[in-house]
Amino acid sequence: MIKDKYKNKFRNFKSGFSFLEILIYVSILSIIVVIVSNTFVSLSRGRGQSGARSEVNNAMRFSTELLRQDIKNASVITVPATGSTSSTLTLTRGGVIIVYDVSGGALRRQEGTNTPINLTNSNVLVSAPLFTRIENTNTLFSDTDVSLRINMTFSYNSNNPDWIYSTSLQTAVGLY
Repeated sequence: MIKDKYKNKFRNFKSGFSFLEILIYVSILSIIVVIVSNTFVSLSRGRGQSGARSEVNNAMRFSTELLRQDIKNASVITVPATGSTSSTLTLTRGGVIIVYDVSGGALRRQEGTNTPINLTNSNVLVSAPLFTRIENTNTLFSDTDVSLRINMTFSYNSNNPDWIYSTSLQTAVGLY
């Protein structure tokens, strides 16, 4: 009799899940997967953008600092005529000729007869730099100040549209 009593209870007990319960579980699981995957995609995109920005800015700072040091310590700077631009800069520092130019998207510096050294790597492209001579004449004191304006654009080299970043360098250096 006791055995029959428990037998009937187990017959009324359903085993497994209903179709509605499975649909609810799958829906909740799908929503969680979508949220988690979107979070990972956003984090990856942000990391890529941050890396591109950092690499471009570091290349620009390094190139600018080296260029400014060379200009500051130069004894002779060959710049184009007033108002015209050039894509190369030639200067003499300590009796050694130094040339700055762009080849294949890389900013290069050649010291003397040595092989040119790339100041930027393949991840950073530099558009053709423009070096412009600027003269400011003060007729009252018969004095002319000569400056060199430098314009360059540094861009991250990527086919991924999420990692596109570029910045422009526009500066002027007084020549004495």
